[in-house]
Amino acid sequence: MEPIQSSERKSLKKMIIQEIKQYIIDHELKAGDQLPTERKFTELFGVSRSVVREALSFLENTEIITVRQGHGAFLNETNFENLLDNFFFLWQINSGKMKEIIGLRALFESSAIDEIVKANRKDELNRLKELVDNCAGLTTPEEFRNADLAFHKELLKATGNELFIQMTNMITSYFFQVQHVQLTHAEYQAIIKEHQEIVAALLAGDAERAKKLLTNHMKNTRA
Repeated sequence: MEPIQSSERKSLKKMIIQEIKQYIIDHELKAGDQLPTERKFTELFGVSRSVVREALSFLENTEIITVRQGHGAFLNETNFENLLDNFFFLWQINSGKMKEIIGLRALFESSAIDEIVKANRKDELNRLKELVDNCAGLTTPEEFRNADLAFHKELLKATGNELFIQMTNMITSYFFQVQHVQLTHAEYQAIIKEHQEIVAALLAGDAERAKKLLTNHMKNTRA
């Protein structure tokens, strides 16, 4: 029997990765559930144990599973942060422009506004209003930046859609991570006013005005 070539081994590993994913779907495994042993997968798929181990290692590195020494492999909770972080890294090094991120944020946050107004989420909006009102006394650039980030995350959180929140939080966090803007006190006071106007429009149930205010707010962002 001829030895397996490197390209064949990579192809085989990819196939087993997909087979394991399909096994998880077919058996309706949930977060915290244990996967079969390496030996069991070896018997199921008819491949060597080393190929199964490589496939499991890939799934662990991409945070789909956690392998506990002596206990086996377990399915993780849903988390898009790693996936999106890698995506944005590749996007950035391939000449990605910050204005594209701003446009993406505006698109997602406008969708959030429609969802919030439609669901009439008064409790979440009152928390958002309280957050904005409590920002008036901030004084340092770091406090300004954290407060601005908190506002946008709380706005997205008000949708109550966990999948949407995870995806959009990563986009928002990435923007604030790479866009190092130093705001003056006067500029931050203007941002607070914009935040307050957006919240007031949301509390009034005026989605169109809130979206218009949000779009203008995003346009004022330095990019």
